[in-house]
Amino acid sequence: QQGDDATGTLIDLAFDVSPFHPQGGGQPSDVGTITIERTEQILTVKKATFSFETNVVSHHCVVAADVDIRVGDTCTLNVDSETRLLYSKYHSAGHLVDSAMYRLGYELPPDKGYHFPDGPAVEYKGLVEADKRQELVTKLKEMFVTLVNEDIPTTICMQIKEEAEAELNRTQKNFDFSVFQDPEVRIVGVADFKCPCGGTHVRSTKELSEFTVTGIKCKKGVTKIKYDIMPSTSVLN
Repeated sequence: QQGDDATGTLIDLAFDVSPFHPQGGGQPSDVGTITIERTEQILTVKKATFSFETNVVSHHCVVAADVDIRVGDTCTLNVDSETRLLYSKYHSAGHLVDSAMYRLGYELPPDKGYHFPDGPAVEYKGLVEADKRQELVTKLKEMFVTLVNEDIPTTICMQIKEEAEAELNRTQKNFDFSVFQDPEVRIVGVADFKCPCGGTHVRSTKELSEFTVTGIKCKKGVTKIKYDIMPSTSVLN
């Protein structure tokens, strides 16, 4: 138990298995519900987080004062599918920025991504020359359309760490595989651009037709490429 908020008591729950994607890698966590089969009470999951120390996914829930949940209870976990799809699209669109940059010959090492709906962007180490920045935005917009129309399937696989490091660093010499403790690494390819990733993604680039590049910002040795859903579209339609 963590405390109280305006809607109820906040508690953390852990299960032997869970379909919830925890927040991490620049992607928000899934939200949804947990149904206690013994009492049929339904709990709201506001956020899921993962501990690298314990390898446990914690489900942060809001519960009423009369909730009756016990260790060993069987529960049904339901992920909100519309929110999952929304976050998957934002995450995949961020990877699409990487692919578009690479296809255009800008091999700036990716630094980090922020794939939340409130200001999504991908950051790269290095700067784009001032007189070429708006031209790059225009080219990225065009490349987004090209990659979406190519309908490129997303690939996801587990790969031996040493083999993944050798393959991926042939195209981008910036992936630090020393941070991975397991012998295998999850590799995601969006629009044929592969990188280590634990997030959720769409099946193909054709599902990202709502997105476009919206701007560029260069500061303190970092180039930030902004992207988002085009105003006239809705990602959940």
